[in-house]
Amino acid sequence: MASCKKCGSSQHVKNGIVGGRQRYKCLECGCNFRDGDARANPQTPVKLAICILLYAMGKGSFRMMGKLFGIDHTHLYRMIRKFGEILPEPGVSGDIQEMEFDEMWHFVGSKKTSFGSSKPLIVVQGEPWHGCSAIVILQPFNGSMTR
Repeated sequence: MASCKKCGSSQHVKNGIVGGRQRYKCLECGCNFRDGDARANPQTPVKLAICILLYAMGKGSFRMMGKLFGIDHTHLYRMIRKFGEILPEPGVSGDIQEMEFDEMWHFVGSKKTSFGSSKPLIVVQGEPWHGCSAIVILQPFNGSMTR
């Protein structure tokens, strides 16, 4: 016996024939559905898993992956976003109080003669946990000594 694809109810009535198959209307939520709806591609979960890996590694854009696997890029975005919502929040170890990530920009073809306040900068590199590197760029304090 068919059950509603949206709410799972078994309370439904016949509602015509579409594409050679019986269509039903759910009495609970009003959703129209067909028994044995075979529109889902069995390769889609495999394609999605590869796309999630490519996206997580930063190796692919939604449009590139959409063209590669024959999936609309907006549909791919929604599927990856839906997968990301079920993941747990990332945890930070207790000994790290605050961390900020920033982007570095490179300007190709433009020569900068001065940088910011033209003062020397202090670069500190650390490894908060295994496999993660952090680089902090600071301006020296007014009373600090430089070489």
